[in-house]
Amino acid sequence: MHRDGVTGVVATVVSVGGSTPRGAGAKMIVYADGRTLGTVGGGAVESAVIERAKALAGSRDPVLLSFDLGPDVGMACGGRMDVFLEPVSAGARAVVIGGGHCGQAVAAAARQAGFRVTVVDDREDMVTAERFPGAERRVAGGVEAVGWLGIDGETFVVVVTRGHRFDQEWVKAVLPFAPRYLGMIGSEEKVRASFAGLARDGVPAEAIERVHAPIGLDIGAETPDEIAVSVVAEMIAVRHGVRDTVMLRDKPGRKGKDR
Repeated sequence: MHRDGVTGVVATVVSVGGSTPRGAGAKMIVYADGRTLGTVGGGAVESAVIERAKALAGSRDPVLLSFDLGPDVGMACGGRMDVFLEPVSAGARAVVIGGGHCGQAVAAAARQAGFRVTVVDDREDMVTAERFPGAERRVAGGVEAVGWLGIDGETFVVVVTRGHRFDQEWVKAVLPFAPRYLGMIGSEEKVRASFAGLARDGVPAEAIERVHAPIGLDIGAETPDEIAVSVVAEMIAVRHGVRDTVMLRDKPGRKGKDR
């Protein structure tokens, strides 16, 4: 659900006693608009679950509901059911600007990590469904399209176009929208040149400092797939508020693993 930008609640029968319409493990998805998939038994209990789930949609706190299946709920089963409601929020959105090899690899890795992906390129043949399955695809002639990409303070933006000049132009265009994450591909030399160009264009130093460039975590990545792992790992760190990433084995207080 979260990967497709859908908000809702997963209802699971976690325990039963006596006679019940469904056993433990039965599931139902309740979407924010009231649509359902599956069933936890029908009748008054299911209606109550749906109404509570609709109220929970968009929240983060799970709820455990308990039902006695007697006349008070209009059922004659006489048993007991506990139903766990787990809200599922829409995944964070990632906008990948550039449909080349690196963009393709980043989009795939980001989607696997739970991001809702939009890919942008000025070449229609580079943003096909075959190259970007499951992603929203936009053909944009240039940075003038930035206004209709829906970038906001919760969006993750990865700039991996086919040229140094285009990367710099896109970064400059995206910065005013203050995305949660803005990364630009490039060597240290290219990044220095781009940042100098942004400064000459009047972009404030504090805005430039928000750009993650060179992009990604330092894992020695070279191939597009390795670069994608590096980039998405950094995005995940930002998503979870991790500032200083270290290898798990080097974390203070680490204890030996059981084998």
